[in-house]
Amino acid sequence: MRHFQTLLLVAIVALFGFLSGVTLMDARESQRRPRIAESVDAKRFRLYDEQGNLRAELGMPFGEPALFLYDAKGKPRAWILLDREGNARMMFVDGDDQPQWSAPPADANKP
Repeated sequence: MRHFQTLLLVAIVALFGFLSGVTLMDARESQRRPRIAESVDAKRFRLYDEQGNLRAELGMPFGEPALFLYDAKGKPRAWILLDREGNARMMFVDGDDQPQWSAPPADANKP
């Protein structure tokens, strides 16, 4: 009888240890998984590179949504935005701030 009780006690301790290990492994695994938010609310988002340079910005600097892309030196090189009338605008510029492409074209408003 004593032998049976010892085996039963060992089995219970082993089962408890196994279940505890499984629970701890599951908890550690859930901590390793990246947490992806269902939604994020903010007034502005900024994206920086490894050197700490601003590379992209999404916000409402003029009261309308705008996305700016910056080069490695921090100069704005491309943007997509809505103007005050709600019209979509896009522009790409070179390193000397000279327009390379825009939509609608910059001369579209000229007669």
